[in-house]
Amino acid sequence: MWSDIETDKDLLGFSVHANLIKDIVTNTKNLPITIGLYGDWGSGKSSVLKIIEKELEEDKDSIVIYFDGWTFESFDDAKLALIQGIVDELEKSEKFIEKVKDKTDDIKSAFSKLKKSINWMRILKVTAKSAVPVLSASMTGGLSIIPMLISAFQEHKDDLTDILTGDKAEDFLKDIIDTDKEEKKYAAVREFRDDFSDLIKKSKYDKVIILIDDLDRCLPRHIIDNLEAIKLFLNVPGTAFVIAADEYIVSNAIKSEYQSLIKVSEQDGHAYNIGEAYMEKFIQLPYRLPSLSNKEVETYVNLLFCQSELPQETFDILQKDFVDFSKSNKFEIYSWDRINSILSDGNYVNLQTTIGFMSRFSNIISIALRRNPRLIKRFLNAYEVRNTLLKSSGIDGQDNRFALLKLMLLEYKHEKLFNELCGWVFNQAGTPVELSLMEKAITEKGTGKFPENKEWEQTDVKVLLEIKPLFSSVNLKELFWVSRDKLSDIIGGTSLYSAKVKEVFKRAYNHTSDSILKSICSNEIAHLSADDSRDFFEQLDEMIITKPNDKKGYNVYLLCIENDVDGAYTKFLSILERIDVKKIPFSLGNKFNDVLKKFEDKKLKEIISTNKQLMNAINTVE
Repeated sequence: MWSDIETDKDLLGFSVHANLIKDIVTNTKNLPITIGLYGDWGSGKSSVLKIIEKELEEDKDSIVIYFDGWTFESFDDAKLALIQGIVDELEKSEKFIEKVKDKTDDIKSAFSKLKKSINWMRILKVTAKSAVPVLSASMTGGLSIIPMLISAFQEHKDDLTDILTGDKAEDFLKDIIDTDKEEKKYAAVREFRDDFSDLIKKSKYDKVIILIDDLDRCLPRHIIDNLEAIKLFLNVPGTAFVIAADEYIVSNAIKSEYQSLIKVSEQDGHAYNIGEAYMEKFIQLPYRLPSLSNKEVETYVNLLFCQSELPQETFDILQKDFVDFSKSNKFEIYSWDRINSILSDGNYVNLQTTIGFMSRFSNIISIALRRNPRLIKRFLNAYEVRNTLLKSSGIDGQDNRFALLKLMLLEYKHEKLFNELCGWVFNQAGTPVELSLMEKAITEKGTGKFPENKEWEQTDVKVLLEIKPLFSSVNLKELFWVSRDKLSDIIGGTSLYSAKVKEVFKRAYNHTSDSILKSICSNEIAHLSADDSRDFFEQLDEMIITKPNDKKGYNVYLLCIENDVDGAYTKFLSILERIDVKKIPFSLGNKFNDVLKKFEDKKLKEIISTNKQLMNAINTVE
């Protein structure tokens, strides 16, 4: 499993973008500056910010603040939450405090003034929404409004008490509702900006970089609040903002909040994109993350599986090598050969097999998951969860795991076809006829055909059907079982095999001697209910169809027939008619001979007659 949280470990080759932005914001000639780091949801913007943050923390001349706008989404006032957050981070930063020239009461006083300005802005915001009760309070001396305001800002009680008590209360309340005193009303905003600039000047830092993340996750109104809060800091000497967001989402949020302006401009014949125009006022340098290429997706998937399977210390060495590799090999895949050269010791056969198999699907994964790192990671997490279900059922062999990946890609890209295949599987015994014909049409040119639904003939679907393991070589019913979270309407009341039947089948199929199998046949299989018996032999048929060269399935049938299990012989003839009997191991000649003697059935002899080796073995016994 892989964490969905952003990381400063580069698995995408994005260090080049992070270092470019870092170079821009650490060049004092470029400051102040605001950079818009644009990219689709899940494209890696947050990881780029984390890489920048890590790099800047090692820069002695810079101070960096990371702010997640979505964290404060639940706050009524996102604007002031962002402003408060920036001030709080600076105050908590030992690195910042240590280099401030005035380490005595002056620095404390500076932060106190900033906080008081923020508190005034809070009060103005609350009272602006409560004009009538505030006006009424002012007529009675202002005292009734004090408890309300104190309660609203309990965490800043000490700062507000000296403003809202005694003789100051009435004057304050009259001032903030007096529309003739707009300049005084917003003095706190100007004072905050001036005080913040002074604080930066007092520090020895000539670069204060503020990273704003997840702006596009916020509600439209809060997106604008955050942008307006940032506006307070814009053009403060020595500052740089890097704002990570989906440009399209932010632009549309602005449009939705200013519909009235859009309508007026359209009526005047001056229609324009107000979202883009609004953002251009803030963003001096837009920087758009490029979409991943198919090769970069393959590299990313390779690194994810390395991260999952390797010890942390080993992976850290590998990840650092990848970063160096990506700087000089921009168009190359970080392949197993390179990975293996770093893993000089240890046995990593499973990792090699997985990477080799996944490489065959890199193009399909790229297209199906829109080359989006977060979607790719979530898809692989879902794959790992379903693999765990396979393991818990004891069917997590390599063919099943790889066929499951194919099935999930079909599910993700072509859900309609996924559902149709599921319907075939649960309504037919063994491999569905439609699937067999499609696989023959692809692997044995001209011998099969596709269904009437032409969607099955799409190129990527054909690739999924063609790559081994073929769907016909595994038990698809079991694979659909681990995908049943999306298939309740299709599977419906279909009875999947009970735990009891699965346990009996597992012991019978994996028997270690004929004597053990005879005991299971006579004491357990022969006494199954009609429904359980049907399910038992259906599983047996599926194993024979998917593994016709394996003698274990035939052996179970032959021992059941020898022990007179009801219906076993009829079912055996039926399954033999559906498979290529030439693949039946000739080592079973002795047991087939016993069955032929017991039933003297010409039909059985006719069915197996095309297997010359088996017939020779039977004749030798006779």
